[in-house]
Amino acid sequence: MSFVPIPFAESLVEWFRASQREMPWRRTENISDPYRILVSEIMLQQTTVAAVTPFFERFIARFPTVQALADAEESEVLALWSGLGYYARARNLQKAAKTVVEQHSGTFPRDFEAILALPGVGRYTAGAVASIAFEQRQPIVDANVARVLARVLPVEGELKGAANQAKLWAAAQQIVEVGSVPPREVNPALMELGALVCTPKNPRCEACPVAQFCAAKAQGRQNQLPQGAPPKTFTPLFDVCAWASDAEGRFLLRRRPDENGLWWRGMWELPRTTRQGEETAPDALVRLGDALGVSWRPCERALILKHGVTRYAIELECWQVEVERLETGEALRWFTLDEALELPMPSVMKTALRKLSKGVARQLTLEMA
Repeated sequence: MSFVPIPFAESLVEWFRASQREMPWRRTENISDPYRILVSEIMLQQTTVAAVTPFFERFIARFPTVQALADAEESEVLALWSGLGYYARARNLQKAAKTVVEQHSGTFPRDFEAILALPGVGRYTAGAVASIAFEQRQPIVDANVARVLARVLPVEGELKGAANQAKLWAAAQQIVEVGSVPPREVNPALMELGALVCTPKNPRCEACPVAQFCAAKAQGRQNQLPQGAPPKTFTPLFDVCAWASDAEGRFLLRRRPDENGLWWRGMWELPRTTRQGEETAPDALVRLGDALGVSWRPCERALILKHGVTRYAIELECWQVEVERLETGEALRWFTLDEALELPMPSVMKTALRKLSKGVARQLTLEMA
C-alpha cells in the first residue's frame, strides 16, 4: 500500500497518543502557550530532548512570560542558556520576545506570517508554534520528519536540495490537513516517530504504526534511505588559555568583545587565543597578554580540552600563568568559582574552571562531545 494521507495520519496519531514521551512543554498548562512552545522549539534546535528538559524548566521558571524575557538583562538570559550552546538562539529568542512586546502589545501573534517574521524563527519553528499552540494546519519538516517522509514516499538523493525539500513539505502539508486529526498531535507525532522508531540507523519497522505505507520498507531499503549528505569535514584549531589565580583563590576571567560574528560574544572565559602558524602555546599567551595589557609568565600546561564549534575541531590548552602586572576593568576581572559559574560562559570554560579549581587537572586530557 502506498502513502495515503488520511489513514497514515490517523494511524500515526493513534500511536502517538499511546506512545509519546512526557515532556514539560507537552503539559496541559504549556501546550497552548505559544511563548513556551517557541522556547522549547528554539532550545531543541540541534539539541536533544534529554539535554533541553532541565534548561527549559529553569528558563521558564525565571522567565515565565514573554514580557519577563523581553525585560531581562541579556547577560542573565545567556547565563541561563550556558551549556546549551549556539548562543545566537538565546539572543534571537529574547529579540523575538521584545518584538512581541513592542509590535504586538505583548500578545503573541496568531498570524503565521507574523510568527515567521519574529527574529530567529524559520518555517519549521513557525509551523510548530502555529500548529501546536494555535491548532493551525501548518506543516513542519525537521530532520526527524524529513527522514520519515524520505522513507515513506520515498525521496531519492540528498534531502537538502530544493526539489526534494518541496516534496517533503508538500507531503507534510497533506498530512497536517487531514481533518480527522488535530494539528497539535499529528505534527509532534511525526517528530516522535522519527525520534523513537524511524531512527537514522536500524529503524524499528516492526514497531512502526505506519509501516504499511512505507515505500522504503516495501523495497527493503530502510537503511539506504534517506541518502546521506557528504560527511562534514572539520578544520583543526589549536587554542590556548591562561589560568591565573590570586592569593584569595579567585580566577582571572575576560569578557569577550560583544561583536557580531564572534563566537560566544559578550560571554566570560579564561583569557583565550588561537595559536598562529608555528607559534608555541607560551608565545601565544605572551601575545595575548600584550593585547590585553597584562604581563604574565607562562609556567606549565595544566589541562587539555578537546571540543567542537561549528566546523572546527578545537584542542584547547590551559596554561598556568604567573601574573606580573595587571590592571583589571569591566572586561578583565577576578572571580571566585561560585561567582564565575553564575556568569554567561561557554560550557567548555565551566568544565575547565571546575577541573582547575579542584587541582586535579594537571596533564589531564578530557574528551568533550
